[in-house]
Amino acid sequence: MLPIQPPLIPTYFTNRSSQLSSQTKKISGSFFLSWEDALWHLLKIHKIKKNAVVLVPEFFCGDVTDNMNSHGLQHIHYNVDKYLQPNESDFINKLQKNNPAVVVIFHSIGITNPLLKNSKEWLEFLPKKTILIEDCVHKVVDPQAIKFATKNHYVIDSLRKVVPVQGSWVYSVHPIPKIPMKTNLLTAWYRLQVFFWWVLMELFLNIAYYTKSKVIQKYGNICAEFAMKKGYDVIGDQQLPACGIPGMAWMSNRLNIVKIYDLKRKQAQLYKNILQKTKKSKYFFYIPISEPDFSQLRGFPLGLELQYAEFFLRFVRENGLLLRFELNDSPWSKKQKIVYLPMGLHVRSDDIQWVCEVLNKFQSTFSTNLDK
Repeated sequence: MLPIQPPLIPTYFTNRSSQLSSQTKKISGSFFLSWEDALWHLLKIHKIKKNAVVLVPEFFCGDVTDNMNSHGLQHIHYNVDKYLQPNESDFINKLQKNNPAVVVIFHSIGITNPLLKNSKEWLEFLPKKTILIEDCVHKVVDPQAIKFATKNHYVIDSLRKVVPVQGSWVYSVHPIPKIPMKTNLLTAWYRLQVFFWWVLMELFLNIAYYTKSKVIQKYGNICAEFAMKKGYDVIGDQQLPACGIPGMAWMSNRLNIVKIYDLKRKQAQLYKNILQKTKKSKYFFYIPISEPDFSQLRGFPLGLELQYAEFFLRFVRENGLLLRFELNDSPWSKKQKIVYLPMGLHVRSDDIQWVCEVLNKFQSTFSTNLDK
């Protein structure tokens, strides 16, 4: 049974530091406890007023938008189609109509957002003072590949979703003021809670990864999933921004990015080759991915038709594949569902073969029953 998140294993790291080099000296990086903590800090340094509008995609975490509302913001969704492609005309229309203080462009699952490929089409409508957030929570970001569109363009990741590190880097074209010491003291208990649930999650993930007992694997993953959800519940609820946990930035700078990219590219290609039949399935639908994005994926995305989604999830979990509906509280997920098939340095080719066997077993088992 596969761990549901990347376990803290040596293969994710290298002895060489991947800190910003002389080639990236024009880019500044700051480390925060989470994506949301980075956002709260940016709101403060840019002096964003209460009731300011934040423009976010329909495929976006509902818990995050709730936390935005609790910070006095108003969120407005722009349309995203079934295949996670943003509706550019709707985006531009809402950009002109609502004069947002913050605009979020999300690389869903690590797939490059076409809005950033065609930014000339809408940048003229972006207010000069607007914070432009390139949401990279599903990617392992290579700072040397970043291209900024405006002086208020920030790239924010979320390491815990893709590697065994807790924290978020914010990259920008200018230095970001540090969080005051007083604020760090006031957020100490909050940071400790987040760290506790992360450590507990990683403990169970490693038990599930290293043990040969299927029973221990099963319950290790169940406990890891519980700790992960508890950590998610805590993150972002704090009104003040929190800095990253000591040592985590150091760990993140020693991630073996080249190895991660290379293996994920091969894993995505393997999934694609095996799952060609899902394009014709009545239960699944394929999310188009260009080959350059293979190395960036958090997991291999599998869209689920709404009427079969609950049957599917129950079946795969009963068969040992602990998938979950991702961003299930988003407006997009009211029309269809999506799961991410496991990828990462802890996943072997044999594991991918097994995952695909479970999917094929679902189709063969329920091809008749679900149509009754």
